[in-house]
This record gives sequence, C-alpha cells and structure tokens, in this order.
Amino acid sequence: MKLNETRFNAPAVTMGLLLLVGLPFIVGLLVQYDYLQELKQVSDERLTLYEMTLDSELRKYEYLPYLISENGMVSAFLTKGGEGVPVNRFLKRVNTIAESSVVYIIGTDGVVKAASNWDRPNAFIGLDLGFRPYFRDAMEGRQGTFFGVGITRGEPGIYISHPIKDRDEVIGVAVAKIALSPLEHLWKEGGETLFVTDANGVIVLTSRPSWKYMSLTPLDEGTIQEIHNREHYPRFQLKHLPWKTRTRFGFVQETTIGKERFLMNTRGISGTDWKISYLTPQAPLWERTLGVSLTTFVLLGLAVLTRLFLRERRQREISRQQAVEANRIRDINRQLEQEVEERKRTEHELRAAQEELIQAGKLAALGEMATAIAHELNQPIAATKTYVASCRLMLKRDKLDDLDPTLRKVSELGDRMAKVTGQLKSFARKTTDKEIEFDLRQAVKEALNLMKHQFVVENCDLKLSMPGQPVQVMGDRMRMEQVLINLFRNGLDALQDTPEPLIGVRLYEDGDRATIHVWDNGPGIAEEVGKKIFEPFVTTKKEGIGVGLGLSISYKIVKDMRGDFRVANREPNGAEFFIHLPLCKHQQEAKL
Repeated sequence: MKLNETRFNAPAVTMGLLLLVGLPFIVGLLVQYDYLQELKQVSDERLTLYEMTLDSELRKYEYLPYLISENGMVSAFLTKGGEGVPVNRFLKRVNTIAESSVVYIIGTDGVVKAASNWDRPNAFIGLDLGFRPYFRDAMEGRQGTFFGVGITRGEPGIYISHPIKDRDEVIGVAVAKIALSPLEHLWKEGGETLFVTDANGVIVLTSRPSWKYMSLTPLDEGTIQEIHNREHYPRFQLKHLPWKTRTRFGFVQETTIGKERFLMNTRGISGTDWKISYLTPQAPLWERTLGVSLTTFVLLGLAVLTRLFLRERRQREISRQQAVEANRIRDINRQLEQEVEERKRTEHELRAAQEELIQAGKLAALGEMATAIAHELNQPIAATKTYVASCRLMLKRDKLDDLDPTLRKVSELGDRMAKVTGQLKSFARKTTDKEIEFDLRQAVKEALNLMKHQFVVENCDLKLSMPGQPVQVMGDRMRMEQVLINLFRNGLDALQDTPEPLIGVRLYEDGDRATIHVWDNGPGIAEEVGKKIFEPFVTTKKEGIGVGLGLSISYKIVKDMRGDFRVANREPNGAEFFIHLPLCKHQQEAKL
C-alpha cells in the first residue's frame, strides 16, 4: 500500500518541483517581456523628442547663409574688392543676432575673405578651406551641410553653406557654423545616455564625452585616410568602441558597452545620413526580474500579489514620467506655434509692404502720365462744348432734325472719355495675389494704350511686333502692364536727347516660354549701373527725377510669375530688356 502511495505521489512531487522551479522562470520571462515593451515605448517617445530637438536646432539656422548671400554689400565686396571692415562688422552683427558660432565668406579660391570673428585671436580670415565638402557643394550651386571639428580651435559643429551668385555665376560661398556642444551639455545634465553617429558609424554627438569620435565599427585604412584628408575630425584617432549587440524577444536590441548593458533604440534622422541612438540601462530590468522570481519561488500567491503591486507602481511611475514629458512636449509645441505665428505675421507684413510699393509705383506712373492724360481728355471735352453750343443754337432756330446726329457725336465723345478713365481706373486698382491665365498680347496692348499719348508728346516712334495667335501665361495681367509701362517710361526718359527717338516692342514664343523684347535707340546703360540695375535705389535718371525702385519692383513681379528679367546694351546703340515667362501648360502641350 505504501508502494502504491509512493508511485502515486511521485508524479505529483515532480509536477510540484517543476511548477516551483519553472513558474518563477516563466514569470521572470513574462516580467522581462512586459517591462521591455514598456521601456521600448518610453524609448520611442524619448527618441522622438531628442530627434525633434536636434532637427529644430539644425533647421533654425538654414536661412542664415542664404540671408548673407543675398546682401548687396557682400556681392560688391566679392566682385569689386575694397575695404573688408564693413563686411566683417555686418557678419559680426548677423552672428550676434542669430546666436550662431561664427559666420564667414569664402572666395572662389577657397580662402576666407571675411568673418564675424575678424577681431579675435584665431580669426578665420586667410584660412584655406577649399578642401571642405560644404565649400565644394556651394561652388556647384547647392546648399552644403557638413559636421566637423574646426581646424583652428578644435570645436565641433555643423557647417551650413550657400552659394553667393552674381548673374547666376557663383562668386563666393557664405558659411554659418553652429556649435552643438550646448545640446550635448543638456543631454548630459538630464542624465540620459544617447549618441548620434554619422555615415561612417563615428559618434559625433553624445552625452558620454568619453565615447565621442569613437566608431561603432572598425574603420578600414581607406575610410580613415579619406576622413583625415577632409580633416573631418582632426587630432582624433577614431578608435573603435568595443560593443556587442543581440536581439531579445524579436523587438529589443540589447547592447553591451564595456561593463555596462543597455537596451538600445536607433532611428535615422530625416534629411541627413546620421542616426540617433537612445540607451536605457538594463540594471533595473534584471533587479526587477530577480526580485519577482525569488518572491514567486518562496510563495506563489504572494508573488502574484507582489507582481500586481509592482505593476501598479510601475504604471504610476510611467504615467508620471509620461505626464512630465507630455508637459515638456506641450511647452515645445507652444513655443513652435508662437514662432510659426511670428513668421506668418512677418511674411504678411512684408507682402503688404510689397503690395503698397507696387501700388505706389502705379500711382507714380499715372502722375508722370498726367500731362498726356489731360491732353487726351481736353480734346473730347472741347469738342463736347462745341457740340453742346451747336445743339443750343439748333434749338433756338428750331432745327430739330439736325439735333440727333449732333447729340450722337456728343455721346461718342463721352464713350471715348469713359474708355480713357476706365483704363486709368483698371490700371490704378489694387491687384490680388491670385494667378489667372491671360493673353500676354492684351497686357502689351493695354500698356501701350495708356502710354500712347506720352509717345506723341515725346515725339517718339513705336515699332510693334506681336503674333496673331494668343500667347497664354499665368499671373496678374495688371502687374505685367505695370512692368511694361515702367519700361516704356524709362525708355522715353532715356530718349529725351535723341534726335529721332524710337522704341521697339516684340512679343514672340521661344520653346516653352514667351519673350517680350523692349529696346530703344538711346545712349544705353553704363556698365557700372547695369551690374546692379535691378537693385533698389539704383537709377540712371537725372537727380530728382527717379528714386530707383521701378526696375526693382518690376524684377520682383517677373520673378513672382516664375519668369526671368534680363538687360543688355544693344548694338550699335541703345538698351534692350528681355522678359521671359513660362507658357501655360496647355499651350506648351499644343506645341509638342
């Protein structure tokens, strides 16, 4: 009987032992899996936050080299030379306002010509940086971005470059350097463990200073030589960071660096070849797993209760951390919204100022055409008075049969005056930003109608050539009329001392675009004026006649219509302007 009891109890004891040993192990695995999922979620959120912070830090300085490249003083300095102190002071002021590390200008020979740190030790002026990739990118006409360590002071940073052009020719490179060390300091103070690697696997940013400029994979001699040739990381040997990695549960990457073990989450940074990695220490994971397993081994029931208690506590801690992070993200979003609103407001003010400037140009054109307009209206007014006097005389003499033809002539004169005033009202009316399809021939005709009496007053001949079929483009017809009237006015002013003044206008199609060619037989444009004729306050008129905004406004209008505006001197004498505008898509397709 005892033998039977032993046989009967042996399987139960075996199952009990298996349960006692196996259940804590299974529970431990379950605890690890559950906790790893939570850590993965938190890691994703933290990685997103740091990626957004880094991306924001990089993007808020992208405009700076472009702003410098568009400055007329910088272009004049590169093309004409001269004293560099004003340019250096301008760069220092820009650098101070933007809070960047340093901004500077490189000539086409790769040598720094001006810099914001010109008055400090280790100034960049005179440095040969032609080997830097961002210089070569800008010389090829595109924006360059490069991370590297400075060759003078050894400070790391992001270099952003933009070509400086004069008539589509690259005459230099504008560069802004942004130091990212404050960002690393914030990471370190926050107690986080993360790093950013470049395309070669070299750590360029990290909260652990001892890891900086170490590579995650051994670099071959060719790669190291290429990095040294570019002086990417001068004075650093690019040692290999010994680490091992494996995947747990199919979704978590476990990494060992030295004696430390982490859970690593890696993500690529949009728009760059960099990767950002966030490391979560594994010590809390193992402590929790061991504690739960031991508790389960001693008392399964208590282990279950302890598990529930720990889970609830973890949830509260995670909820608290998530609430803190949510508040931080909300603060960041609120700041971004304020910056976006400020930018929108600034753009709105600039657009309004541009519209007012265009409208002022129209009114100025009408003011200059006032004499011709008055002459155009005086003739029908005088004729109207004569016809009215005739009608009164016919009424006195009771000649009613002749009254109707005379009144009809008075009505025709009224229509004539209404047409003139209608053209003036249409031209003076404020335009909108809406782009519509219109016939370019109509814009030329309306501009010539408004200027025809000015041609008569100035005794200037007109030579007009236009195609018989419509030339359809997209844009604002009224603004294009303003551009043409400005060209006609400038031409008439230039022809005042010419014996037989002549202005030519030719409209034609050239491939997928339309061209308006306006020329005259005047004295032409001086070479020093022609290089900057589209800049504001540049004028060829006599002092007191013009302020030099007409061609600048016209240039902006043509650029807004995705067109091109050119000026040149004409052989044997005179000046000529070319306006190129893209044809409407359906008209381009019809030509194929």
